[in-house]
Amino acid sequence: MFEFDLNREELLATFLAESDDDVSALEDGLLALERGDDDPELRGELLRRVHSIKGNASCVGLQALTAVAHAWEDLLERLLAGSVEADADLVALMLGAVDTLRRLVGAPEVDCLSAADEQLIARLAVAASAASPAGPLHTAPVAAGGGRASDRTVRVPAERLNRMLDLVGEIAIARGLARQLLVAEGKLDRDALVEVERHVDQLQSQLQEMVMRARMVPLGPTFRQYSRTVRDLSERHGKSARLLASGDDVELDTSSVELLRDPLTHLIRNAIDHGIETPAARLAAGKPELATLTLEARHDGGSILIRVGDDGAGLDRAAIAARGRELGCDVERMSAGELDRLIFEPGFSTAAEVTDLSGRGVGMDVVRRAIEGMRGDIAIDSEAGRGTTFTLRLPLTLAVIEGFGVTVGDETYLVPMESVVECLALPAEAPRDERTGVLLRRDEVVPYVRLRHLFALGGEPPARENVVLVQHGGGKAGLVVDALCGASQAVIKPLGSYLPAIAGVAGSSILGSGRVALILDPATILRDLSMARSNPSLAKELV
Repeated sequence: MFEFDLNREELLATFLAESDDDVSALEDGLLALERGDDDPELRGELLRRVHSIKGNASCVGLQALTAVAHAWEDLLERLLAGSVEADADLVALMLGAVDTLRRLVGAPEVDCLSAADEQLIARLAVAASAASPAGPLHTAPVAAGGGRASDRTVRVPAERLNRMLDLVGEIAIARGLARQLLVAEGKLDRDALVEVERHVDQLQSQLQEMVMRARMVPLGPTFRQYSRTVRDLSERHGKSARLLASGDDVELDTSSVELLRDPLTHLIRNAIDHGIETPAARLAAGKPELATLTLEARHDGGSILIRVGDDGAGLDRAAIAARGRELGCDVERMSAGELDRLIFEPGFSTAAEVTDLSGRGVGMDVVRRAIEGMRGDIAIDSEAGRGTTFTLRLPLTLAVIEGFGVTVGDETYLVPMESVVECLALPAEAPRDERTGVLLRRDEVVPYVRLRHLFALGGEPPARENVVLVQHGGGKAGLVVDALCGASQAVIKPLGSYLPAIAGVAGSSILGSGRVALILDPATILRDLSMARSNPSLAKELV
């Protein structure tokens, strides 16, 4: 007899990772069933997914999850055999079961059935006996992936892991050779040592690239979860809408995908509330009764473009302008683009009343802050009566950046290279004791801010100060620094919960000298500088 030392925690982690995929596939299949894509293969796939969840849950001892999956399996067997019809009420009942499965998968430590779970099992049993399920089951939607985002796993092909292991071995060999050269008797062979260092640098770059690629995951699973969101919200608010997604195979860093969920949810909810008209209004405007929301992803150079669009009424610029006047904005001097971007300001809302979808003025501010926190940008394109499209531009990874180093006093800062336009000397006639100012660059007036004053560093500036010109979202500004250090690659480290959020700082990095350099956030600096210079009353109310 063999004895196996099975670690339940490891088995449970594997089960949770696989069950996330199974639950998402069940939801996708049920939505397809509701759309009329009813075929035996689809029903069979649903049955296989539920059977897998039931068997795996039983193996790790999750009895509550096993009981729900077992009741659902009986119903799907009848559905596959054609004994029951997949009408709207039955699909709604099974979507409620998806929410229950997702909740139980997300909280395996709470392995017990609630009264609502018992009721669900009873209704599944009634439906399996070919009786009508007596109306849809309404449950609270649960975020895709459960509640254990911190424990999520990434699947990596074995050949990619093998290549990374090979690179680690080659780096170890090269380090051994360098050590031999350093301790060898006689004159140090500097040329050989330089060659070894160059070889190690190449291997390290290859290993870094492989690790970054291992962190990349497709956007498809994230996009597909919003089909359920659009369905439920449209039904709840008396609207008719569908979601069309493209670019499912586009890959993004796994940490970026997690951070992208909330902004996409806010944009979709906002589109259904403000953009999409009621079926009657759409017919009166000569539009199809069924509205269309689109989610599109594609590569664009070294970035990812994600577009969230709708074919609704477009932004109500009259309402935006009226709200802007209330907040003290000079809306008459604003362009259409500047007026549109007011919707991203904290507390800005044109809704007449607060609903479960919008009205508090926080949703779009959350979107902007989340995207800028990912070193991204967001643009708006809206046409009255035709709809609105939000375009998100994001970096491929949040782990490593190309940074441009600058110093102010004894401190070093890194500016993301993607934001840097050029470097120039600050004119000698510029006032040396002012926090902000403007400079003329090729007939363009550009505001600037001294980092020494922005971060209250103190000390006297050098006789010659430098300006790093940065841009974000169409705006430009100068960062006045003491000296320029040049470009280098930097690994981003979070500031940590023990430090409060610092305006204008996106993270930190460890320099080759061992010192810590703060990574600047040009988006926040530009926004605050622009707000303070052009709209002081708005800045006072919103900041």
